[in-house]
Amino acid sequence: MPKRILLTGTLAIDYVGEYPGTFSRLPKHDGINLSVQLARIERRFGGCAMNIAYTLKALGEAPTPFVFVGLDFDQDYARHLDAHRIDVSGVNLVEAPYSSHGFIFTDREQNQFTGFFGGPAAHHDLAPPLRRFVRDRHAGCRRFDFALLAPDIPTNMIAAAKAMREAGIPFLTDPGQNLTDFDASGARELVTLSHAIVVNEYEHDTLRDLTGEAVDELDLLMVTEGERGARWVSRTGESGRERAAPASVVDSTGCGDAFRAGYLHASLRGADTRSAVRAGGVTAALALETRGTQNHDCRDFAARYRAAWGDDPPWQESE
Repeated sequence: MPKRILLTGTLAIDYVGEYPGTFSRLPKHDGINLSVQLARIERRFGGCAMNIAYTLKALGEAPTPFVFVGLDFDQDYARHLDAHRIDVSGVNLVEAPYSSHGFIFTDREQNQFTGFFGGPAAHHDLAPPLRRFVRDRHAGCRRFDFALLAPDIPTNMIAAAKAMREAGIPFLTDPGQNLTDFDASGARELVTLSHAIVVNEYEHDTLRDLTGEAVDELDLLMVTEGERGARWVSRTGESGRERAAPASVVDSTGCGDAFRAGYLHASLRGADTRSAVRAGGVTAALALETRGTQNHDCRDFAARYRAAWGDDPPWQESE
């Protein structure tokens, strides 16, 4: 049976630009005042919660995003979600002119610079509607098996973690690029509320700077390392590192979201941490080979897993 997974975070409209050079070779001087010529620009469906939901659905799970959208939420995005049969019962339309927007620029070495506008999330209290939504779902015997807290403003992420604790829903926390908005107190509170956290290398450094040794008390801390793969450590002392799955890089935007979905899919099916990280590596590779964050096809997931690691996904054998 598909796992019912609640995702908090954002639905965003992304504008993605490609810079044909490399950011590292741009002129260096005091301050930042640069203009670059982009090779291409695209408007895409995005938002970390929605990107993760897309991959989870493609893997056969039952994701439900809980997000706020503004009055610019258009029929194109709605039709896209309907076409992929993604549950939209948690998409909340509010009286705000704009939904969240991402402005993402990628150079030829797959380095990225992202500007994110949070949209209506910054002006609406997440806690009351989220608690009602979870309570109504559970009363209707559709209890969530798990939750993933995708990047959002600090107050919303902390409120979501508290709501999951109250409802008894296990969850994975992904503060992502929003870590730059946290102060030390908020970051420590989020870490204390969380069981497991996944971040990239830069985010890990930021998180440790903000919280110190508090991250060592997590049940699981996972750090993705781009083309080098991922590493993890648990409070029990278990640790490991896994290489990335082979991929022909087309577009790196959203590959971290795809990794989280693949990891969570395998973990909820009973996979050990190493196998789940490998699964995340496969979905990240599938996303890397496709333009856009919600366009990749996961029907070859098992074959790609086998090609990368030499055996079938172990949780599929047990099922």
